[in-house]
Amino acid sequence: MARNIRAKEKLEGFINKLTSRGYTVEKVQNKPQIYSINGKLVNIRSRGKTKETADGSRLFWYDVTFSVLEDVKWVIYIATGFDYFVMLPSNFLEGLRDRMYKSRSNAGVGVFDIDWDSMTIELKQGERISINDYYHNLVNQKDYPSF
Repeated sequence: MARNIRAKEKLEGFINKLTSRGYTVEKVQNKPQIYSINGKLVNIRSRGKTKETADGSRLFWYDVTFSVLEDVKWVIYIATGFDYFVMLPSNFLEGLRDRMYKSRSNAGVGVFDIDWDSMTIELKQGERISINDYYHNLVNQKDYPSF
């Protein structure tokens, strides 16, 4: 239960921070969580718990519903706090579809980890892809996202 509360708090903090920075944010749909940010549809995902690897890296487990990629321009994954996130283009995630782990309960869902220390996505068979170019934060103006 604490995991869901922390994830929900991160999402709320992220939305509040976006609006305080001048972005127009409107909730469009609850499940999956789709928002209109400055007129662009975005799926926003948040996790509350990390797992640590043997080398000390912090990994967050995430998934993506492939059908949502047809509707949104980006999928945002909130990192360790609501100020830090990656904003992945939906076509980028679609291109990784066959290299993601399969969800045990839903055939239309891909599963992967994000290593926030190395800014990589970890896919099946240990493949890692840099997502450093998609990193943003709401602390430094130069790192604010463009929608």
